Formats: sequence, structure tokens, C-alpha cells
Amino acid sequence: MLRQGNWNQEVGSYGVPQAWSHMPARQWPMDGWATLLFNDTDATLKVQPLSKAEATQALKPIVDQLETVAARAGQEPAAPGVAPEGDADGRSPAYVRIPGVVWQARTVPLYRFKNGTPRLTPELGYRYELSLNGRPFAFTLQNGFRTADGRPYGEGTQFYLELSGQKYHYDLGGYGWDVRIKGIGDFDGDGQPDFIFDVGGGNNSYEALIISSQARPGTNPPTAYLNSWGC
Repeated sequence: MLRQGNWNQEVGSYGVPQAWSHMPARQWPMDGWATLLFNDTDATLKVQPLSKAEATQALKPIVDQLETVAARAGQEPAAPGVAPEGDADGRSPAYVRIPGVVWQARTVPLYRFKNGTPRLTPELGYRYELSLNGRPFAFTLQNGFRTADGRPYGEGTQFYLELSGQKYHYDLGGYGWDVRIKGIGDFDGDGQPDFIFDVGGGNNSYEALIISSQARPGTNPPTAYLNSWGC
């Protein structure tokens, strides 16, 4: 997951996803990308696939910054890029590429909680039972560590999803005492609920995307993520 903004790899910068951390930015694949843009007012997510040429152009400011950082190793950091029109957080649209997912242009309705919005700060340890498009599911969020009497504390957001008689575990990382649901909906069009989270609680922030069709037995990492340092 990528966003336009500061990629100078210093404080306040977005971090390169680990899978690409040792790959020159100019070698990143440019096929299979889509933009995700959230709208809190309408409780929708707009999905827009990008052609290879469109992705190359859209991601050029990020690639240019990282190439400048690589070329200036040990020198003054590259200047931040300019972000386009943002989503409800004022952030630019998310750029997402997930091998095996073929994105379709669509506007996805998001689940509205009792507060009237698609956002929720969930109670840790509480089992939420919901339904999306007539399909029931449940989830629980926890911290990775507990005190001797069972109270959660510390880092490491753990997400447990119950869907179609199966239970899936995700280690979302980040700081587990400050986690917010940004949206729940069928992002990839397979009929199953997908999720995006903002995880904070420290000097860094972390955005985690879960596409439930990509889940595997055992503990899963986020399907895609984006972290930033000192933000």
C-alpha cells in the first residue's frame, strides 16, 4: 500500500513495504494497481483500477523521491512530494497492489456503525457480530500481550475474524492500544467483508488492509500495509 506524500525515509516519512525494501523503486511492478478512496459522508469506498501506464505516472513522485534518497545516501533528504486531493482524513488515495486480486471499478458501500459512520474505535476483547450484504461475520481485536489478570496491554494488534464457519487470525502489528476501524466492505467484489484499520498509540502510525479472501490457515499478516515514522 502506498500514498502520495513524504518518502524521504526520515522522521515524518512513509516507510517502504518490507517486501520491496531491498528493491530499487524503479523496479517496482506497475501492473495490478488500483486506487482506494474513502468517503465518510456517503460511507463508500471508490475503487479505481489503474493501467500500467496510469500506475507508472501516478507513482512517479514516490519513485522519484526514493531514487533521489538512494542517490544522495548520507546527504540531505529529498523534499516531500505534493499530495493530490485526499480522502476523509485529508490523505491522498491509497494505491494498492495485491497479487491475485483483479480490481474492478466500483463504488463499495461501507458498513455503518451505530454512530452513523463507517468508523469505529473498537473495544478490545469485545466480540462484534455484524452482517454485510446478508452475510454474518464476527470479529475481535486484542493486544498482543496481557497482564497476569488477563488485561490487554502493549504492542501488537491481534485481529480474529469469524466468517463462513472459519476463524482467521491476523497479526496487524503496530501499537495495539490505539486501533480504529476505517471501513468494512466488500472491497474486491467476492462477497466477503474486507477491512482497513488505522493503528497508532506511539510516535508512528500504521495502516493495515485485510482482504479476507487472501486469508490462510495460521497467523496472517495484513494483506497490505503502510507505516509512517514520527507521524
